[in-house]
Amino acid sequence: MISPNIEHLHYFTTVVEMGSFTAAGRKLNRDRSSIGQAIANLEIDLGVTLFDRHGRTITLTPEGEALYGKARTLLQGYQSFCQFSQNLSSDIESSLTIGIDHFTTLNEMSRIDKAIHTAFPGLHVHWQRQHTDALDPLLEAGTIDIALRLFQNRDLPEVFHPQHVDNVTLVSVMHRDTAESHPTQRLHSELRKVPLIAYPDLDKVVRTDRFENVQQVFSPEAALEIVSQKAAWSIFPLQLISPESERYIQVSLDTNAPMYGRRILIWHHSHRFGKAQRWLANQLTSLLS
Repeated sequence: MISPNIEHLHYFTTVVEMGSFTAAGRKLNRDRSSIGQAIANLEIDLGVTLFDRHGRTITLTPEGEALYGKARTLLQGYQSFCQFSQNLSSDIESSLTIGIDHFTTLNEMSRIDKAIHTAFPGLHVHWQRQHTDALDPLLEAGTIDIALRLFQNRDLPEVFHPQHVDNVTLVSVMHRDTAESHPTQRLHSELRKVPLIAYPDLDKVVRTDRFENVQQVFSPEAALEIVSQKAAWSIFPLQLISPESERYIQVSLDTNAPMYGRRILIWHHSHRFGKAQRWLANQLTSLLS
C-alpha cells in the first residue's frame, strides 16, 4: 500500500500553487533543495513523475495534474481531522447550530459568524432562521444548540435558560412621497388607510390584526424593498435602515418615544454546552453593539 508522507504532499500542492520550488520554499520557510528532494521522494513513493523539469522551469505532468486535486482533498481532510481531535480534547464543539428569528439582520449574522470562526477556526457553524415561536421546539428537540430571538411575555419552561442580550431599536418607515405629503408624526389610526408591510415576527411588536390592509412578506429586507417602491409603511430594526436613503423616510407613531424589541439568547439546560457556546454567550452583547 502506498503511504506518501503527508508533509511531502503539502510541499507538492504548495509548489503547484506557487509555481516553482523556490517560491514554495519561501512560503514554507525551506530551501529550494529541500523542496526538490521532498518532491523527488514523493515521486518515488507514488511511482509517477509529478513535474516536467526544464532547468528551473517546471510544469505538471498529466499524472501530476490528476493527483493534485486528490492531494488537496486529502490535506483538507487531514487538517480537518487534526482540528476535530484538538477540539475534542479542548471541550470545543465540532459544530454549532444557531437559531435566529427575523429580528436578527444579515449583517449581524455575518458579524457573529466571522467572530466565531476567528475564535474557533475548526468549528462548523450552521444557521437556521425561523419564526420566533418555532425556535423553542427546535431547542427542545436538539435540532439547534442555541437561539437568538425576540423576547415574548410568557413563562418559559424551567429547562430553558434565557439571557438578555440587547434591546433592538425599532423605527417606523414610510415611502418618502407618502410621508412627505403628511406630518412625520403619525397616529396609528391614520395609517389604517396605508398598506402595512408585515414580515414574520412583526406581529410580536405591533398588532397587525388592527390594520385593514396588511401585506405579508418573508423577511424585513423584502418589506423594506416594498416600502421603498410604493406608498406603504412598516416597522424595522434601526440597524436595517439607512438614514441617507432617498426612497423612504422614518416617521414617529403617536409619540417620539422609541420602540424596542428585547432580544434574548436562549438554550436548553440538558444539552451539551461546550466552550464555543460559552464564549458566544459571554461575547454576544459586545458583538452586536
